Amino acid sequence: MKAPSKIHQTAERSFASWKFDIENTVSADPLADGECLQILRAYLDFMPSLDARPYRSLLDLQVATSLAENTIIDRRRKLVELGYFKPDGKTSDGAVRYQILNARESIVLDHQIVSRETLRRLEAEKKEKVRFRRRKNITAASPNSGVMSPSRHEGPKAAQPLTARGDSPSPREGNYVYDTVESLSMERREYLNRDIAPSSDEPQELTSSYASATAGHELDTPLPTPIDDAEAESMVAAMCDGLAVSGFLHRRLKSMLATGVLTPRMASNILGRRAA
Repeated sequence: MKAPSKIHQTAERSFASWKFDIENTVSADPLADGECLQILRAYLDFMPSLDARPYRSLLDLQVATSLAENTIIDRRRKLVELGYFKPDGKTSDGAVRYQILNARESIVLDHQIVSRETLRRLEAEKKEKVRFRRRKNITAASPNSGVMSPSRHEGPKAAQPLTARGDSPSPREGNYVYDTVESLSMERREYLNRDIAPSSDEPQELTSSYASATAGHELDTPLPTPIDDAEAESMVAAMCDGLAVSGFLHRRLKSMLATGVLTPRMASNILGRRAA
């Protein structure tokens, strides 16, 4: 048997890398979910090359993903809306062929950058709160401070002579490991917000300009896409009104708003505000 050429081997490696990239994009997409990823993988298994147009029947998808028929139809429609699937003809049996595209790679990468910066800021704030509490406990006056007389059971002539009473760590104590950025889930952040009240100089509610920019929108529903760059700049300026926002975060907010992925909840987390 003739060995595959180097060009063929390079093409296979490139195609495999593309499959991994699009799976990672869908997995990290805030508008997709695990069922979308399952359906994508079921189609990728029937893609021998990048220019293939695979098709799968509902029966095949149910067997491959263990999902209900209605769920498959809904999630496949979501993949079409997000641009990952593009209808490209039908088979003789009426099954739709799809061109599979990594359409939201740059959008998801921007979302990951902003999310990483937000989680780092939340983690830094959490650690600072813990350090402040420790310093406060250390500097607090002890109710037992002052000179204390030895017990009548202790002394130079007693059966139990005076001994040094110092605190020493237990050799069996374990290490306390702080949560990392990757393991900080939404539930942990909500618990942190309830457990640690913000200081008086932190904003308690959304400013009126921010509220007007997001009024009438659900927290997890993307804000309307601006018609031009000037409108996008105006909306981001309203969100950042009264806050010291870096140019990087300003550009990222504007990019996410222009691509239609920015939700009020995401904007609130990024800007460090707490929705009323």
